[in-house]
Amino acid sequence: MMLYDPIRKKEVADTPEERVRQAILKHMIDALEFPKGLIAVEKKLSTQRRADIIAFMRADEGLKPLVVVECKAFDLDADAVNQVVGYNGLLAAPFVCVAHQSGIQTFWREGGVLQSVGFLPPYPQLLQRVI
Repeated sequence: MMLYDPIRKKEVADTPEERVRQAILKHMIDALEFPKGLIAVEKKLSTQRRADIIAFMRADEGLKPLVVVECKAFDLDADAVNQVVGYNGLLAAPFVCVAHQSGIQTFWREGGVLQSVGFLPPYPQLLQRVI
């Protein structure tokens, strides 16, 4: 069975992780007002690293990463958080998320302390936090 990815505009293999990825993409676009044109999927970061989802924001110097999302077929664990934080070392997005079969967790630094919530805020709210 195949799933349609609206960002990559192609059919992709139906795997547990891909189901999570497609569910969060649909939620981001349909419910959270993320502009479809500012989302990248399976974005190559280096020869060995690829981010599942990156949502960008417009800035004076072009596009800047706003949120990096790592999708996992299983529930949230420290390895998944470390993975997305590592990816973000290359991107410097103000927000990182881990999406999994049971939900999503969003992380950011505030006053040097790692904060988190058990949901992904809407795109306009994330922009307000960084502008």
